[in-house]
Amino acid sequence: MNTSMILLIVPILIVIFVLYTFINRKGDFEKHLTYHTPRPLPRERQEYINEAEQYIRKASVIIGLFVGFPLMIMFVFLLSDAGNDLIIFLFVIFILLIEFLCIYLMYCFLMKNIKKQRLLLEQMSDSDFELLLQINKRSILFKYFPPFILCKDRLYFFSFLIKEIDPASIKKVSFSYARGGNILVHIKSTTSTTISLYRNIYPLLEEVIKRYSPDAQIES
Repeated sequence: MNTSMILLIVPILIVIFVLYTFINRKGDFEKHLTYHTPRPLPRERQEYINEAEQYIRKASVIIGLFVGFPLMIMFVFLLSDAGNDLIIFLFVIFILLIEFLCIYLMYCFLMKNIKKQRLLLEQMSDSDFELLLQINKRSILFKYFPPFILCKDRLYFFSFLIKEIDPASIKKVSFSYARGGNILVHIKSTTSTTISLYRNIYPLLEEVIKRYSPDAQIES
């Protein structure tokens, strides 16, 4: 195996290891989810879950095609000087397997996110569900992946792990601008939390915090 192959394979293996590590991290919420048995949902909430799962399947296929095809062309081009068709063929097969594994890991991560939402959907009030639908409507690229969910008077912030906060304990909220139309929201309660969300979703979060913590200092 020549140097060019090694230089291509090693970063891919590192990415896979990082993805696997993040996907399998578990906080308190994730540990509770491990032993949770799903319960039937009302029709509208079940439709939300069904649409989210369908969205994930389509997104996984599109990302796989978008990333995989140019990647394969690049690899074949880089290895074309090797002059050994068998080596090129085996390497292409290896890269395909790696790509499918990455897509599968991404798919598992996204499906776990839906499972977390389902747990909250089973418990939340109708008004909390309406808030979730509003957040989803304002999301552009990441539909069905809300940055936060309100459920039973608790705020759940979604990232690789879910962080639960009592909105009544929030003392200060500020934000800074990021790229891609996003903002970084800095929340100070008993702990400090930073989340990224679309600017058009921030007013929804602001409204929730004002309702539970009217004396909080909130940047508008």
